[in-house]
Amino acid sequence: MARDIRQKALQRIAFLSATTPSISFDKSDLDRLCRAAPSHGSRSLAINGHNASAPSKSDKLAKLNVGRVPMSIREYEVLLALCKAAPGLQAAQSALKLARHLVPYLMDAHVQAFASSPFFRKIEPSPTESLSYHVTAALLSLGVQHADVQQLVSDNVTAFLDACAFATESVSCADDDDPGALEEAIRTATITIALLGFLDAACAQADFWRSGGRLGLITRLRNLLSQPFLVAVEAAFSTIRNSHSHDRDVKEWKRWLRHYDDIGRPLGAMLLQRSFMWLLVAATSLLVAEEDALRSSHVLDILMSGNGLRRPLTAKSGEADFRSVEFYATVAIDQMNYLESSADFDSLSPAKQKLAFAVKACALISYLNASTLNEDAAAGDVLMDWLEDTLGDPASMADEGLASVVLKSTALLCRVSPAYATNVSRLLPRFIVQSGAKSHTVTVASKCLAFVLKLLSKDAIITTLYTLGNVLSPGNDRPLTNGLNGDTRHDARDISPVYAARQSTGSSISLQISGEEDSSIVQGNVVQAICEIASTCRDEKITGLAQSMLAQKIAKLSSLVDARIITGAATLALSGGQSEFRYLLKRFAAVAHDAVLENKDGALNAVMKARNNISANLRRDSPLYDAYLEHLLDGIISQGDAHSHHSHHAKESDVELAAREIAQLIQPLAVFMSVNDLAFDGITDDDTHSMLRDAWFNIVVHGFTPATERGKLHMNDLRIMAIHSPPLVLENRGEQNESDIELNPILRRGEGSDRETLQKKHLAELIPTRSSEIKGLSYRKVIFLHAAHLVETLRADAGDCTKALSYFLEPSMRRGDVSRTMDGIMNAAMDRYLKKTLSASSPTFSAQYAASQLVKIFCSCCHRIERVQQAAFGCADRILLDIPSALCQRSSLFALLELLSLMWSSCLEAETDRYEPRTTFTSARGGVTVELSDDYQLRHLTLESLHGKAKTWLTSAIEIAPADVKGLLQTYLSEFDDEGTYGHVSLGRSFAIEIGSIIPSTDQRLSSLDVLGDCRINTASDFMAQYTTRQEYRYSEALPDHSLEWLSFMRLDRRASILPLSDNESDDAITALSHIERRILSRKVTTLADVRDILRRAAALLCRTEQDECSIAHYLVSIPFAMFTKQSIKLGVSLWLGVMNENPRMQPRILVEIAQQWEFSVQKRLGLFNPIITSPDPFFLREEFAPSDSAALAKRKHLINNLLAPHTRLLQFLSSHYNATRLGNPNTHHVFLRLLDVTLNAVKQSTLHPMAREIRFQVVLLGLRILKTSTTIGAIAQWRLKDLILSSALGWFNTAPRWSFGSNMIQLKTEIRLISDVMAALKATALIGAQPVGNIKSLASKEKLIQILLENEQARLAVWVHPVNEHQRSQLTFHQSNKNAIEASVFPLVRTAWAESPSLAVHLIGRFQYPRIHKEVRWLLLNFPAKAAAEPEALSVLIDGVLPEDVGFQLKYLLFWAPVNPITAVTFFLPAYRNHPYLIQYAMRALESHSVDVTFFYVPQIVQTLRYDALGYVERYILETAQLSQLFAHQIIWNMKANAYKDDDSQIPDAIKPTLDKVMGHMIESFSDVDRGFYEREFSFFDEVTDISGKLKPLIKKSKPEKKQKIEEELRKIKVEIGVYLPSNPDGVVIGIDRKSGKPLQSHAKAPFMATFRIKKNKASLPEEEDGILEEPKRNDIVQESTIEVWQSAIFKVGDDCRQDVLALQMIAAFRGIFHNVGLDVFVFPYRVTATAPGCGVIDVLPNSVSRDMLGREAVNGLYDYFVSRYGNEDSLRFQQARNNFVKSMAAYSVISFLLQFKDRHNGNIMIDDAGHILHIDFGFCFDIAPGGIKFERAPFKLTSEMLAVMGGSTDHQSFKWFEELCVKAFLASRQHTEKLSQIVLLMMDSGLPCFKPESVKHFKERFVLEKNEREAADFMKDLIKKSHASYSTGLYDQFQLLTNGIPY
Repeated sequence: MARDIRQKALQRIAFLSATTPSISFDKSDLDRLCRAAPSHGSRSLAINGHNASAPSKSDKLAKLNVGRVPMSIREYEVLLALCKAAPGLQAAQSALKLARHLVPYLMDAHVQAFASSPFFRKIEPSPTESLSYHVTAALLSLGVQHADVQQLVSDNVTAFLDACAFATESVSCADDDDPGALEEAIRTATITIALLGFLDAACAQADFWRSGGRLGLITRLRNLLSQPFLVAVEAAFSTIRNSHSHDRDVKEWKRWLRHYDDIGRPLGAMLLQRSFMWLLVAATSLLVAEEDALRSSHVLDILMSGNGLRRPLTAKSGEADFRSVEFYATVAIDQMNYLESSADFDSLSPAKQKLAFAVKACALISYLNASTLNEDAAAGDVLMDWLEDTLGDPASMADEGLASVVLKSTALLCRVSPAYATNVSRLLPRFIVQSGAKSHTVTVASKCLAFVLKLLSKDAIITTLYTLGNVLSPGNDRPLTNGLNGDTRHDARDISPVYAARQSTGSSISLQISGEEDSSIVQGNVVQAICEIASTCRDEKITGLAQSMLAQKIAKLSSLVDARIITGAATLALSGGQSEFRYLLKRFAAVAHDAVLENKDGALNAVMKARNNISANLRRDSPLYDAYLEHLLDGIISQGDAHSHHSHHAKESDVELAAREIAQLIQPLAVFMSVNDLAFDGITDDDTHSMLRDAWFNIVVHGFTPATERGKLHMNDLRIMAIHSPPLVLENRGEQNESDIELNPILRRGEGSDRETLQKKHLAELIPTRSSEIKGLSYRKVIFLHAAHLVETLRADAGDCTKALSYFLEPSMRRGDVSRTMDGIMNAAMDRYLKKTLSASSPTFSAQYAASQLVKIFCSCCHRIERVQQAAFGCADRILLDIPSALCQRSSLFALLELLSLMWSSCLEAETDRYEPRTTFTSARGGVTVELSDDYQLRHLTLESLHGKAKTWLTSAIEIAPADVKGLLQTYLSEFDDEGTYGHVSLGRSFAIEIGSIIPSTDQRLSSLDVLGDCRINTASDFMAQYTTRQEYRYSEALPDHSLEWLSFMRLDRRASILPLSDNESDDAITALSHIERRILSRKVTTLADVRDILRRAAALLCRTEQDECSIAHYLVSIPFAMFTKQSIKLGVSLWLGVMNENPRMQPRILVEIAQQWEFSVQKRLGLFNPIITSPDPFFLREEFAPSDSAALAKRKHLINNLLAPHTRLLQFLSSHYNATRLGNPNTHHVFLRLLDVTLNAVKQSTLHPMAREIRFQVVLLGLRILKTSTTIGAIAQWRLKDLILSSALGWFNTAPRWSFGSNMIQLKTEIRLISDVMAALKATALIGAQPVGNIKSLASKEKLIQILLENEQARLAVWVHPVNEHQRSQLTFHQSNKNAIEASVFPLVRTAWAESPSLAVHLIGRFQYPRIHKEVRWLLLNFPAKAAAEPEALSVLIDGVLPEDVGFQLKYLLFWAPVNPITAVTFFLPAYRNHPYLIQYAMRALESHSVDVTFFYVPQIVQTLRYDALGYVERYILETAQLSQLFAHQIIWNMKANAYKDDDSQIPDAIKPTLDKVMGHMIESFSDVDRGFYEREFSFFDEVTDISGKLKPLIKKSKPEKKQKIEEELRKIKVEIGVYLPSNPDGVVIGIDRKSGKPLQSHAKAPFMATFRIKKNKASLPEEEDGILEEPKRNDIVQESTIEVWQSAIFKVGDDCRQDVLALQMIAAFRGIFHNVGLDVFVFPYRVTATAPGCGVIDVLPNSVSRDMLGREAVNGLYDYFVSRYGNEDSLRFQQARNNFVKSMAAYSVISFLLQFKDRHNGNIMIDDAGHILHIDFGFCFDIAPGGIKFERAPFKLTSEMLAVMGGSTDHQSFKWFEELCVKAFLASRQHTEKLSQIVLLMMDSGLPCFKPESVKHFKERFVLEKNEREAADFMKDLIKKSHASYSTGLYDQFQLLTNGIPY
């Protein structure tokens, strides 16, 4: 052992030294090893038969004959280490030195003597051969890798061979009686063994020589191994064997001879020849194949595969000239002749016979290589004769190595000379059938046969298969001699890859072969041959043929052959087709069935082996996967019957047989499931899971349980199945309402009173605590629970106890008895798991693994279904009771804390995004994901439960391991990143601090302290001290990314918290900081993490400095401002405060820098002052006919929040810092006053977006607080400051009243409280400026005004926060009970407001709708119109619907008045304004100021104003705009055509028709050639489509199929021209038509139809975030497609006036814009309808939607039932999301339905889309008309009981409350835009639409109840909801529609 360790150590030292190129050879360990192995010296007595030189002889003689000096074992070991290190040597100089050191050992290898040592006996195979081999191999390796060494090695190899040749010249066959004969024999034996080692090494690295060198080497060795020398070798070894000498040397040699015999290498001439022939094979192989290929594969395999062959005529081609090839062939022929002429093989010993066969094999390979290179030099006939002779010699073919070479050579010869192929294709089958060869030989023969057959044709393959198949016919059976092939293995050598690496023992050629039983069954060989041929051919048809042939023979031959067929066919099946595979599986099933009946264990074992083979090799991506899994599962499921009328005995026997058949499938299924993990990869196919579940049920029915013998027998396989099986109840079962247990037929199998009693008894034994519940369960439930127990206890045995929780999702668990029994099963699984864990017998059951189980259980504690939560809490309690240390692991503790944070965040969403609750919450840090219900109350309860349990669990953990748990808590606190809006608030972190501060009861000292009154102590101080210490060493050495260029400027080798500051360090810091600031300002990539690292170091410098360091302070402030993101400012504030507190000297400097950077942010218009933050009136924006886009709203909200966040954080800092420092340095106060002056002036002009309300009033509040404490400034300065503050506050009210944006209730509540604080601060400063002083006026009226406005704002926001819930209404609601008092208080302040800003005065009317205020503002406008010219809304006060008589000179100011919105501008063309030129010019200017995209929406209204266009202004606008936009022109034309006639048949012209015709004509005439071409293509295309309706009219009475055929026929005729589009989709071009999409629609006298078009349109892009975060530019920018292609269906109507639908959908689109303007999360889908001619139009079909009456026709009982069937039960996330969508759409459409008075709301006009939204269509009855003129539908809008059922079924449900809130908010948001909405209607009053009556506009306005304030309006809407829900008329109208039109409800 010590010697082995020494030898390995030497080799390791040599290897490490060789592979370390940086050390020179002279200084390396290699040099020391070389010196430890000298080439000469004094040695002890030799043991190999040579007399050692006597010590008295001269040193000179010793040096001349170094080999005679005995080598010690130490020298040998060092030499061996050097040799093995040689291949790793990298330096050429070192290689040369090592080669020079090794050369002498090679030269003396054939005469080397060895010192007497027992350790030499352990060297394999002998010291001489090992020495020769390793030295030769090392030298050749050095020569191959280093060109400088190659010549040296080559010369010395030649010298060695010359020395050997010289030594052999004196070799003679002396007489045995000669005294010198023994010494001569030993000398000859030494030479022979040395040559063996050399030959083996040369063979392994024959690529050392080029082809010429190899030829010379072979020639030299051939001469060396002459016939006389070989005879002498045989004589020498015979002399040694027969010697009777007692000399120790002779005895040692005889021991070596015996050893060589034992290892199968008998020493003699044959062994020498074999090594020489190996070299010949290597030399010839290198001429045909690449070196790399030969190292890994046999040359014959390379020739057969064709991979790795040398390409002729290339640089690497083998230089094989005719002479060398002929020489190699001659050597092979000579060797074959020698073998044939030598002794009879039968007389040789088995070992020598094997050597002779190896020599023959080498000769055959060499000759084949030569023949492959040049057939003329090596005739194929000679080789074929040898091969045929060998094939016919049973003794030769019994040698697997020779047989393999012969068979492969035969096949390859056919490729060299194809003429032999036909003959060989007959020879090989005969050999396979008649030779009785072993399995390995048959395999090779079969592959060779397939190789030859592929050279012929596929027919030859098929014929051969049939020929072999005939042998398997029952009449051709042969007597079976030796039984089945088995698995016994024996050592056998084969011709291996001769180019493989050579080890130190034995032959350089070795081949790993598979052994077998000694078998000669012909049929077995034939089966094997068929399988090998099929698999080698790699042809699916051939494989299928072979499969079917074998499958047909199953059970027709002997059982032994059947076993071979079954296993062979199974292997083939993996690469075969599906049909053959299914057939084979059926045959397997039949064989297994018969074998079970007849007790044939052999057949059963064969089928089992075959199935296991398939199971182990079939993967999920295989096309056979599903078929095989179905075979296994169905095989288990199909066993047994549901009912049996036989006797009890017969029934039990059937059960036994079925169980035996099931048993045959359990192991294959277990193997298959373990390979394709069904538990973790997931089964998406519900059918597959059902089958797997049924298989488990049937397994339990047939008694495979731990209590039965058959169960115990298969328990390991069942456990594997359980581990890799999903639970029997999947997650989606929680979405179902009904359980399928009672309906499952498998669970009914074996049902009977006796069986039921027995099963209940067994289950009760397993769960004794639930025996009473089990008695009352049905048989089916008992089987289900029994299966659950089996699967989950086995799974728990393997280390997973969490899957059992999913069973509580099963609907039957709602019943108490089933749930309690399942609870018992859960406990049983927990018992198993805990028992194994507590025994600590396996790593799988350690505390770490228990912690991972806890993570999953903790997630289930937050499950959205309460019964799963309860079970999970119980499991967690069990684990933590028995293994409290499981919570002392990072994974479980972090998961618990993160879950607390996630649950808190989920509850917070009720305030931050009320109507869009997220359902999935993930924490990468905790490794947890939870899916939560949208029920916020359930979330609150879950959080309370988890928090309470967490406190109990962690308190227990603290008790047992306080230090460890607190350490983990500190780690948790250390790793935190503020990502969310409220990320700085984390329940998990707060909880960690709370728990970390607990005094554990196990701390006897602290817990013994008495409590002093209410002063309770804890360990928070120690906990935080440790945390702080940890933070220092955690981050003190943290360095930024060294790849950044600016790091080179900053010293990173200092600990900033310890080392003093040097001047150089300060300079480095300044340079680095300036560099990073430049990078940021130039928008180069600079991550926040890098900035954080360098700013922390800069802050550390400032904390320690005693100098001013102004530059560092500047950059510390300017860099966060340069980034200007909420993250950078938060970082900055943290660092600024740190520096101020650590080094108070720096406080003034940093504050001044902050103030200066704040001013720069104002100048640069960042954040609050950014002009991109706008909130314009929705009527100034483009309106879209598209579904509501909540994603765009969310992104807009996120963008604005990111823009405002930096100033918000800065304001919080400034407010806090002012309060902390105002009484310190007086200069600080001046800094704040300057900052306030700049800010307040800028705020007056800043954004009025609702999300800016908070920050604007925060500025005001800060100003008031500074004002209150500004006692050092004068009264005038105070007055000016207060005036500026009040003006800034009043600036918010310079626009119309604004609600909020989005559903962030916290934001609103914050704003309400903030307004209260502002009002309180106003009162605190009321005395300042209250009285006039000299020329300075009193600010009292201004202050009074802002007070009233703030109260009004607060009241409005309170309504928005609590729109319906009266109990939660804010107590701050603006009291408006006495309207007269309010009017009286506001009226005197109107002129104050006007003086401040005319806009402020104008918008007072919107807030306080009182006549006196309106009149006062109007008086001011009449008298001072110029002052209000910048306020568009002032016009509606000045000119309200008509041109008043008192308005005259004021109109001239319209020439520069700010433009109004487009719809208001269009109204100025009405007759009421008397075509006043100023007004008309203003209207034109206003319209032209808007883009065509905006005015495009109002095309119907613009066309109507042509009725009053006496001066031609409208016509001019239309013509000019048409020049800008062809789409606008086309829409105008279609609208003009639609309005030209009063009737649908174009018989009664409208009075406007002449005007329309004239304008249309002028417009078309004005088109350019390009525009005209486009116009003609578009209108021609559309006319072709609409003409189809006319062509359908003759078929009006025909069947639908006939009409559909006609439509499709006409669609095929239409050619789609470039650029054409559907009138209803002007934003996309038609690129194709679905010619088969035509569909006739139901109509009595008209022919509407539907068709589908392929439309290409631009992608809708969301606004980009401009939050200033620096991001790395995208590399390799790929141009993304900016267009998308969609299918759009459209309905083409003829004979129906669509203009009313156009108006209704236009209004819905306008409402959509209003809702988007306030970020209200409601949903409408104003689909497109375009009227194109009288009674004609195009209507877009709503995608993915179905009408409610179609649901009724499909026998869906109600809307709620439809939702459940479509989305799952109320617990499912899909149902909750769909319900949420339903609520949002219901709210929007309910408000719109009331305002527009939609009637005819039967179920045919109500759609449900696939997301759950409700949509309204068909607006034929709206405003003031109803169907038949009778108002059945008296309800404000349709709200039926089924709609209520979907929204929770109760008015108290959360969803219904959301519906009410959204209705109120939608109504309140709409009220502000009443005037503009009514203008859309007003402009259409003269259009002749039937929906209008004279007072329609008046009634429309009245429905907005503008006389009511916001709270009263909210109550009004709530009352409408109550009336609609309680309305009887809605149901009555649905009944009427059912009776009259057959529309279900």
